Amino acid sequence: MPQTIRSNFIGDFKLGDNIAYNLDVLATLYEQRNLVPAGKKKHFNKPIILLSASVIEAAMYDFLYRIKHFTREGVASLSARVIDHFREKKLEKFELYIIHFKKQALFDDAAYDIYGKLDELRKLRNRIHIQNEKRELERDDPAAFTNARLKLTEQCLEFTLRSLCDDHSRGDPHVAGHVADFTLPIDEHFEKGKAPHSPTTLVPK
Repeated sequence: MPQTIRSNFIGDFKLGDNIAYNLDVLATLYEQRNLVPAGKKKHFNKPIILLSASVIEAAMYDFLYRIKHFTREGVASLSARVIDHFREKKLEKFELYIIHFKKQALFDDAAYDIYGKLDELRKLRNRIHIQNEKRELERDDPAAFTNARLKLTEQCLEFTLRSLCDDHSRGDPHVAGHVADFTLPIDEHFEKGKAPHSPTTLVPK
């Protein structure tokens, strides 16, 4: 069943609109995947994984944009030390987003290895280049874009957007009415748990 995640963390409203659009494209890909014979379903794994990874990267980019440029509003969920760390850095690659999100513990990673999973997804996203110059993961595309990695991608997408929504919200007065909430065309993979160090802990079902 599709799930809805609030867009209350978005800083760049146009980027938020584009995330919503690409999630709608994802929904169409899933619809078509459900219609084809079983032997053809895996053909949709690669475009779904690549597009999902791009949505995740865009959401992480938007959060870094907020940290760097929203100096008046600030980011209430982060300490001054963490904000200073990111404002001093020039981060322009998905790989660096993952490294520095992990370094500053922006996601609660206690129950799920989100950073390791995101790095695996990053390597998959690089396989948009069919020649696979860096020899990342399996050499054959069908061996790389498996159903198991499709599930991993869905988990990363849900975890990233829900964590930003629940733990790093801008609050209703800032975003309400500007960006539509995000509809993910996937079943929920996580439930909310409790941890003393974080407002939200996402626990795999």
